[in-house]
Amino acid sequence: MHYNRKESKEFTVKLYESDEFNQILGDALRPGGLRLTRRVAIIAGIHENSEVLDIASGKGTTALFLSKEFGCGVTGVDLSQRLTSMARNKAKAEHLLGKVNFSVADAESLPFKDSSFDVVISECSFSLLPNKKRAAREFERVLRAGGKLVITDVILRGRIPKELQTQVAFASCISGAMQLKDYIELFEDVGFKNPYTEDHSEELKRISYQIITAYGAAKRFLSISTKSRSCSCLGEKDDMDKSVQAWPRLFKESRPGYALMAFTGP
Repeated sequence: MHYNRKESKEFTVKLYESDEFNQILGDALRPGGLRLTRRVAIIAGIHENSEVLDIASGKGTTALFLSKEFGCGVTGVDLSQRLTSMARNKAKAEHLLGKVNFSVADAESLPFKDSSFDVVISECSFSLLPNKKRAAREFERVLRAGGKLVITDVILRGRIPKELQTQVAFASCISGAMQLKDYIELFEDVGFKNPYTEDHSEELKRISYQIITAYGAAKRFLSISTKSRSCSCLGEKDDMDKSVQAWPRLFKESRPGYALMAFTGP
C-alpha cells in the first residue's frame, strides 16, 4: 500500500472523528491528558497576556483548559470541521468565544500573519503530519521572536523498516514518529534553538493499556478503526490482515516512547 499526503490526512480526520475512538480516549485524545497539558503550559511560560496557537485542537479540550487555568487567549486549528464545530459550541457554552477561537486549517499552511503568537503547542499531532519540515517552518513563521514552541509526541528509540511504514492500515503516530535527536535536528534546521526535553513514556504505556483493555486485541482495534472504507487509503481485508501482522514487529523494532520537547523561536 502507498498513501499520499491527502489520503493520510483524510484518514486521520476520520479516525479522530469516529465515535469508537472517542469512546476510548474521551476528550483528551492523547497520552498524559490535561496533566501533561499543564506541564506544557508551565514550560512554555503561558500567562494571561499570552496568545497561544493550539495545533490539532480537536474538540477544544486543551484550548479551553489553558484559557480557564492561565487566562490566555487561544486559537485552535484542526482539519476536522466536525471537531472544530464541537469546540466552538463548547467555547460558547463556557462564555469563552472571543477569548478562545477555533478554525479549520492545515498545520502545514497556517492562515495567520507572521509573528502572530507567543506560544505554539502541538500535542500528539506533529508525528501525524506528512510534511513535517513545512509544518515546522510554519510554526516558526507565526511565532513571535523569542516565543516558545512546545510539542508532546511519540518518539522512537529504534528504527522502522520502510516496508513496515507501508503495511499499517492507517496513518499512525508511531509510523510517523522520529527519534528524539531527529526532531531536535528538524526544528533547529528551521531556526529554533535551546532544545529542552522530558521523557513521559509512562503516559504512552498507560494509554496503550487503556486501548488494549477496551478493545481486547489489536485486530479488533484495527477492525473498528478502519470500518469506514470511504477513504481510498484504507485498502481491503488483506491489507488490514497485513497491518495486524505488522504491528508487533512495528512496536518491537521502533521501541516507541513519549516526550515533551520545547524550543525557543529565533
